[in-house]
Amino acid sequence: MPNDAQEQVNEIRSQTPGNGQLPPEETIEVPSDRQPDESVLEAQAAAPAPDLASLQAELERLRAEATTNLEGWQRERAEFANYRKRSEADRNQLVFLTGVKIVEKLLPVIDDFDRALTNLPDDLKDNGWIEGVRLTRRKLVGLLEDEGLSPIPVMPGDAFDPTLHEAITHEASDQFGEGQIIAEIQKGYRIGERVLRPALVRVAR
Repeated sequence: MPNDAQEQVNEIRSQTPGNGQLPPEETIEVPSDRQPDESVLEAQAAAPAPDLASLQAELERLRAEATTNLEGWQRERAEFANYRKRSEADRNQLVFLTGVKIVEKLLPVIDDFDRALTNLPDDLKDNGWIEGVRLTRRKLVGLLEDEGLSPIPVMPGDAFDPTLHEAITHEASDQFGEGQIIAEIQKGYRIGERVLRPALVRVAR
């Protein structure tokens, strides 16, 4: 060996700990990912096969749970639909009652018009200004009729009906029989089948 090469080897050995021998090359084992883990295969082989009866029982349990959930959803849906119907009915009833209260407050105004027009002096009956008053009354009554207001019809000789009439007097009469209406004193009104105010009448006895 040439002297310069031998000197380099000696220098490397002098810097190496231990006995001056060069360390062997390390061998790295790389596991192959294509080979299965034996412990996993053994565990899978040792696991018991699923029992058919238990699978059938679990399936029935899930079906029963799904049926229960569906019935609960349908029940909640029906209850919500009923709640909406009740809320809508309550709202409509509130609107109706509010309109009834307003109409009731306007009935005395119609009474005032009727009394004024009934007691007109003869020299004012053909007055143009009075015709304007009549027109105003007709407009007011027309507006209320659009809301469902209608007068309770009363004619002399009609039978007294306590659901529609209120008797202010009971009088002896040669013209009418007992329980018949002699005359109407104040008009009665209703909205639909609801009586807002009964007609005030004189009744024969």
